[in-house]
Amino acid sequence: MQDPLPPAVLVSLRSRREALLEEARRDLEGAAQRGETNAPGSSLVVIVDGMLRAFEGGDPEALAASLRGSLESMGTPLDGALSALGVVRRAFVRHVVASSEPEIAGAAADCVEEVAERVAASLAKQSVEVLAETRRTLAHVESHHEWLFSHLPAIMHSIDAQGRLSAVNDRWIEALGYTRDEVIGKRSTEFLTPESARYAREVVLPAFFKTGRCDNVLYQFIRKDGSLLDVMLSAIVDRDEAGNVVRSQAVLTDVTERLAAERAAQAAVAQEETIRAQREMLREISTPLVPLGNGVLLMPLVGNVDHARAEQMMAALLDGVVTHAAEVAILDVTGVPSVDAAVAEALVGVTKAVGLLGARVVLTGLGPSAARTLVELHWELGSITTKATLRDGLAAARKFARAGC
Repeated sequence: MQDPLPPAVLVSLRSRREALLEEARRDLEGAAQRGETNAPGSSLVVIVDGMLRAFEGGDPEALAASLRGSLESMGTPLDGALSALGVVRRAFVRHVVASSEPEIAGAAADCVEEVAERVAASLAKQSVEVLAETRRTLAHVESHHEWLFSHLPAIMHSIDAQGRLSAVNDRWIEALGYTRDEVIGKRSTEFLTPESARYAREVVLPAFFKTGRCDNVLYQFIRKDGSLLDVMLSAIVDRDEAGNVVRSQAVLTDVTERLAAERAAQAAVAQEETIRAQREMLREISTPLVPLGNGVLLMPLVGNVDHARAEQMMAALLDGVVTHAAEVAILDVTGVPSVDAAVAEALVGVTKAVGLLGARVVLTGLGPSAARTLVELHWELGSITTKATLRDGLAAARKFARAGC
């Protein structure tokens, strides 16, 4: 660097600071109107004061570092800073040439030019270094993003602007069983079941590209081995500044086991309902109640009579007596294979309960072995009227009904 400016020139520059600023401001505004710069006028103060310090023998590189920090805090880009530096340089040169003695004017102008050039070079160098560091940071971020995308424990894929798979992560490959070469470049709908693919094309995708996102869409993917993978897919659209689709990113949640469990639970509920209906049907079949008119009911029993069926029989018969205002109930046990203590107890209990409602019971169909069993068990049938056949029982029941029991 040349020697510092002569003291007289430096004093003159200091005294002309405001005039220099005004001159540089006019030049900068003119350049801005012509679209040549975007530097703010406030940056001129920083540059003028920094140049004055440099003319006193300061280090231009140190000045550049200081200027760069100040200009960055003001939001001045590199091209704007260089433009502002240029108008300040021209203002200084014009002043030292116009105000200095001819023998020193040239040297003073060269000093101004050298300081400005070194400041500009230092600014550019520092900006290049910053740019390089920014690029290294971005590369690191992108590398980290790619690593996260590949290794996150979630099924993820990316689709390009043409609607083709541009990236799938490791979990996607693991879940579906394909290699990347079998996947990249193909449409994601190629891996969906026909129903899911149609739903995607006709419903999901039109809304997705309109709103820029979709949430918890249920799809079925086809694995390489032919099995199905149920997923809940959520995705977002990435657009450029013009609003054009650049890519989309999707996260898929495997819900195969959950849906299988839900379907199993639904099937179990349906099966339970079927069983309940069948039980109800069997109950009605096992304890049929036939109104015969004229105050007579018939309950033909078929099969074994256990405790549960005895309770069912009693409930059905009592309800029928009340509903039909019956006076006589016929219990036909022709279809009961054997009459034991449980059957006898049930018959006696039914008789007593029906009697409390003001009706009576006619028992038909008792065979010799059944009668013998009842005698051996010492069961007293009490007020039960017994008839050998259902025909006889019907006749007796009608007679009781006409007589009002």
